[in-house]
Amino acid sequence: MPPIFIIAILYGLGLTASMQVGLVGPIAPDLRAGFGLSQAEFGLVASLITAAGALTAIPTGVWAARAGLRKSLILGCVMMIVGATIFATANVATLLYVGRIVTSIGYLLIVVGAPSWMAGFNNPKLVAMAMSIWGTFIPVGIAMGNWVSAAMVVWLDWRLAVVACTFPVVVLLPFLAFLEKPAVSPIRDSLKVGVMGVLKSRAALQVALTFSAFAGATSAALAFMPAMLADKLDIGIALAAGIIGTTAIAGNIVGSIGAGMALGREIPGRTILITFLPMMAIAIGTLFLSTSMALSITCLIIFNICQGAVAGTCFALLPTIAKDGLSMPALQGMLAQFAEIFVVIVPPLAGAMIDWNGWSGAAGILAGFYFAGFLISVGKSPLKRFAT
Repeated sequence: MPPIFIIAILYGLGLTASMQVGLVGPIAPDLRAGFGLSQAEFGLVASLITAAGALTAIPTGVWAARAGLRKSLILGCVMMIVGATIFATANVATLLYVGRIVTSIGYLLIVVGAPSWMAGFNNPKLVAMAMSIWGTFIPVGIAMGNWVSAAMVVWLDWRLAVVACTFPVVVLLPFLAFLEKPAVSPIRDSLKVGVMGVLKSRAALQVALTFSAFAGATSAALAFMPAMLADKLDIGIALAAGIIGTTAIAGNIVGSIGAGMALGREIPGRTILITFLPMMAIAIGTLFLSTSMALSITCLIIFNICQGAVAGTCFALLPTIAKDGLSMPALQGMLAQFAEIFVVIVPPLAGAMIDWNGWSGAAGILAGFYFAGFLISVGKSPLKRFAT
């Protein structure tokens, strides 16, 4: 099978995984009304999609390298289907949480296994292209989840929105059996050695910590954004999701391609990160305070361009860091684990701030996390060695 088809299938799995993040925003009013959830409790429902990664992503990456990426991806698809089924058939809030935790296992296995498979291509230029494309899977998948969920909840039911956002996994799962086996990593360390190897890398730590602050804030922002826009701009939830999705896809593609071109010209990844993270802080803070349609859309465009640049840069740095003798699946696991700890924490925290001080409370805390990512990137570290 040509590499482009392999990339398409793996990217499709990543998109579907991220759709599980995006689907909760449009169904928030129905979940809160149907299950009596506070904003903080809804934030927990949103954030639990990454619970497994927050606890076990690094050892999962080491396990995936040893057990085989095909096996880990198949298991990830099955767990995502099971988790979505529990979530969609829940009749008490506890089952919502259980469903999201099970789904989080599938999410983790996919986001660790798919890019590690791409990194196994023999052609370095193909690897660079694949990782650049992969860098957009989170925002584009979240946007698609917003779109599909909003359409389904308006015309049909929130439970069917969950089903619709998970169905692509059912379609893509059989194709995994026909993909050419990925290159076997020459690093087959024990669990302890594999985990300690990535934790001792200063460059990997800086990328992971930067990405974690970014990912936590982005997950919270996108979970509450549809309801926020509907409330502050006095528009329907479907229109809000449509605006978010359109600007997310367009902006992230521009940002990701722009970052890839900059890295190709040997502009250090650190420079890209310290440029775009402060812009994200200003854009999200202004967005959550704005009552103007024009200003809100402008902030969304800036926010999403920055999002694509930051995410694409963080993912593109990993293959170069792996050349220092580290396992790529373990590095992916490290990026996921650090990020998902923040993704579990930040949405409930933002929800609590909304309960306490409205949307302006969320504006301050989200901007603060993006600025924290900037501070991590700007510090002295081995990151400045890595231009690509």
